[in-house]
Amino acid sequence: MEREQQAEIRAMLAPRHFAAMREQMAIDAVMHRLECEALIAAAPAIYAAMGRTAVPVPAPVVMPEPEPVAPEPVAVRPGAPDLPFDLRYHLGLR
Repeated sequence: MEREQQAEIRAMLAPRHFAAMREQMAIDAVMHRLECEALIAAAPAIYAAMGRTAVPVPAPVVMPEPEPVAPEPVAVRPGAPDLPFDLRYHLGLR
């Protein structure tokens, strides 16, 4: 086959391939969700068969908000630029 024909065939098959891949990914996601739901529903019976009780789920950890820290004043000598290395001067903005 010539290269142009191969390119045309690939161009025709690519949308079908990606559609099939998306469909398969959606099926896999649904199957995973169903399996997880079935395991969660069966967990008490599994624990009972093993002679164990369900493990309590710990409460979520909530971190306290950090206390705001006041910025320390910067010592500035008279006549000095507001920045140690004044970018405005070097960028030609002054």
